[in-house]
Amino acid sequence: MVTQREVSLPLPTRSLSVKSLVTAPQGSKAPVIAGVSFELLAGDGLGILGPSGSGKSSLARALVGVWPSLAGDIRFDGAVLPHYQSTQLGEMVGYLPQRVELFDGTVAENIARFRPDASSEAIIDAANAAGVHSLVSSMPDGYSSRVGEQGDLLSAGQRQRIGLARALYGNPFLIVLDEPNANLDSDGDNALTEAIHQARSRGSIVIVIAHRPSAIAAIDKVLFVQAGRQVAFGPKAEVLQQIMQSGGNVRPMKVPGA
Repeated sequence: MVTQREVSLPLPTRSLSVKSLVTAPQGSKAPVIAGVSFELLAGDGLGILGPSGSGKSSLARALVGVWPSLAGDIRFDGAVLPHYQSTQLGEMVGYLPQRVELFDGTVAENIARFRPDASSEAIIDAANAAGVHSLVSSMPDGYSSRVGEQGDLLSAGQRQRIGLARALYGNPFLIVLDEPNANLDSDGDNALTEAIHQARSRGSIVIVIAHRPSAIAAIDKVLFVQAGRQVAFGPKAEVLQQIMQSGGNVRPMKVPGA
């Protein structure tokens, strides 16, 4: 019997393409998101906007591989998402969920996603990228400080900023941030904007789900969703103007590539 050799694709460096995407939670056949199509290139930044309950976080879960595609596809450099190995997803995707979940361990372990081979340099690079190095250094035990179960030894803002460092760890190609400034003060907001600028300058694609306008200050494109469907996608200024003129009731536009 011949054993098939598993082939690892090279990590993506060029593009993210989403076409006619339909997604739902694992095991469900009732779509939560349907008909989403867009394409981004290395260095692009996308803000996903929409009313509460419109499916923004659901779309984020599909983009990072947490939720499956019921129809359509998500492609990195032309290869569909399921063709990448699970270990590769951890290298090519950084994700900050709306509800930041840290695990009982040290700050360093959480930033490094508990990888046993993580170097001090990579951990500190991620903390610097998130603008959180000074905060961590000021803690009694620095990077060895325990965060507690679910990060309950930290404030909400500290959890969010360390979660951002975790998302940036290893300079992933795709970075998805869901309400990344919900618990941040003005200093945290500024650090977030700078982190997004820097990630894009390194060639990462950054996607931000946002309610507060400051979260998309460093973003150049916007996708607007309503009731689980894409209704606008394009340059930030154009889509925001359309949203303002319509009072948030954006008229559906033809979905590119659908």
